[in-house]
Amino acid sequence: MHTYWENSWKTVDSDRITKYVCSLTDQPDDLISRLDQCGVQSVCDAGCGCGIHTLKLAAAGFIVSGFDLSARAVEIARQLLDHVGVSADLKPADICATGYADHQFDGVLSRDVLDHMPKQSAIAAVRELCRITKPAGIILFTLDSLDEEYLTEPHEINADGDYVYTGGKWNGMVFHPYTADAARELVPNGTICTITDDSGALTIELHMLADHR
Repeated sequence: MHTYWENSWKTVDSDRITKYVCSLTDQPDDLISRLDQCGVQSVCDAGCGCGIHTLKLAAAGFIVSGFDLSARAVEIARQLLDHVGVSADLKPADICATGYADHQFDGVLSRDVLDHMPKQSAIAAVRELCRITKPAGIILFTLDSLDEEYLTEPHEINADGDYVYTGGKWNGMVFHPYTADAARELVPNGTICTITDDSGALTIELHMLADHR
């Protein structure tokens, strides 16, 4: 899976990404607004990719750290932030072992990352995100819906329900579709969970209990 994402980002034109992302920074963002409503100051962009949401978070005044499995994606994100003149602390890291301290962040944001992992890895990843979130902090993550391409690209489905792609443009990628009920299996004890379903695309909001350790 790591090889798939690293190879994918190597084909990306960073200048084109910069132009595209800069055109999006002023558009409203409900999840970033939600972090602001909850009084978040320090936030981790978990699976930052090319830095689209890292830039939005930094531009909105948050203290931002972030990481991605792909070192090339992190390089593109840093170039983007340098171009715009905003700062964030970015690094390559695995979402299941981020290297951050316990309870480091007021909030964590992760968009369409956990559904591109095997289910068992996603369960471990959510626990890691909980570990780095402060007591009474918030975690927001999104899960993509199962569209036609996910169904038609060559794949196998394993016992956990992971779609493992065996050919075509997604060869080597993993996708796991979730219903709202199935998404609750990712949520550990010690959190308060709200799930919003928008035509199969899910937004999960977790609040850490104040005595979370």
